[in-house]
Amino acid sequence: MRIRPSLVFAGLISLCLVVLGFWMVFAGWPMRTPAQTTMLDLAQLPMAAAVLVAILEMTWSRRLWLRSPKVFAGVFGPATVALLLGVVLVVVAYTTGPRSYSGTGQLFIWVGVGLAFVYLAVDSLRREVTDPRTLLFEDLDGEETPEGSDHLVRSWDDDDDDSTDETGETGDTGEES
Repeated sequence: MRIRPSLVFAGLISLCLVVLGFWMVFAGWPMRTPAQTTMLDLAQLPMAAAVLVAILEMTWSRRLWLRSPKVFAGVFGPATVALLLGVVLVVVAYTTGPRSYSGTGQLFIWVGVGLAFVYLAVDSLRREVTDPRTLLFEDLDGEETPEGSDHLVRSWDDDDDDSTDETGETGDTGEES
């Protein structure tokens, strides 16, 4: 299996963002100063950014915008609008003084990230269902079983006696008793 450099890079960035988010929670937990309260309030933003990095990497590697551009725009358009509206609300909340819009802004950010994530999950399921690769236990529609695949047609409770065939009847194995 080939590992994509973009996947490794996205994984490292996401890991750093998650560590930053955890550090913000632990550093802001006492909530004694306004800085600690702000860190605790904004600790989920690096987590959302980590999920967003993973979504962007998967979207880029799969070239999702090329498959069905209208559906992609129909999902990622509102997701982007919600994400940007959330960022604007958080910035306005922290620059104008009262932080009443901060929670609403963070909700919009997670809604945008969630919409994109659901689209990727549905795309992953669609890819699995339409995957043309042969499965190990595929139905052969009454055809002769391929050579060497008798382990697929024998039940688990068959004993390992080689003198029985698939029907369970004892046959002539060519050995003398």
